[in-house]
Amino acid sequence: MKYWPVPRLQSDQDKQMNINALRKELNTLIAHDGDERKPAIRRSLREEWLYATDLPSAVNEEKLESVRSRLAEAGWETMTDGGWLQVRKAAAEPPEGWFDGPFGPEAGCCRSLIERHPERRKEPDYRIEYLLIRAGEEGAGAYEAACRQIHREWAERLRKKQKLPETSVTFFEGGN
Repeated sequence: MKYWPVPRLQSDQDKQMNINALRKELNTLIAHDGDERKPAIRRSLREEWLYATDLPSAVNEEKLESVRSRLAEAGWETMTDGGWLQVRKAAAEPPEGWFDGPFGPEAGCCRSLIERHPERRKEPDYRIEYLLIRAGEEGAGAYEAACRQIHREWAERLRKKQKLPETSVTFFEGGN
């Protein structure tokens, strides 16, 4: 299934973005000394990546490789994509500060599906977690829209007798 970026909903536009532990860690790891400008970090538009940074256009090649090494040592994967550096880190559990609720009915439906269908696919695939973390940063409306999208896809999988992906129930029942 293709998980598209969740559109911002009107109710979320005036709310300040949640800054979760993964974003804080990334910000610390890409920080650098010198005259270069501070690189921007944004939610990735690619479903299989969590964040993107314009670090390649903010630093020279030597500093870029140094930052990529620091990221790798901390468990982050990277990929150059045009002028952006795509970054991700395994997120089997929600990072601290990822979402401040409330958890709505679509989240409840996803939680219910996980609880009622315990068999999971074995291969790791963090696209769902990345979608939820990105949506959680935007707020309750975006988070509920992401859960709606996941609920539909999971219901379709179950109708086809397919296993659900391995996803922690904590993404649907409460933040850290």
